[in-house]
Amino acid sequence: MGHCPTSGFYLQSEIRRRVSRAPARFRLVLQIAQSGDKLDDPSVAWSSAHRTVELGTISITKAAADNEAAQRSLLFLPNALPPGIEVEDPMINARSAAYPVSFARRQQ
Repeated sequence: MGHCPTSGFYLQSEIRRRVSRAPARFRLVLQIAQSGDKLDDPSVAWSSAHRTVELGTISITKAAADNEAAQRSLLFLPNALPPGIEVEDPMINARSAAYPVSFARRQQ
């Protein structure tokens, strides 16, 4: 799959139009592990009977004025966690290694 320089522009334009009309909202829901659940294997789906807790709603009300600068300063790394929260899923560290590479390629 090749790089399409116009796809990013389309998505940026689309989100700007969308949030100019109304905030884009996402519910943040946490699924609680149960005793015996595999925490280090992301291929194992947990039962829908697991307890969930709604942590809140994320609302996006506007797009960043300078998208490239915002991407550089907000580079998402899934294993950049606060003290006391530890990674169990080995895929988190693999994704954290891949994200900067992907970002650098998009900037070329």
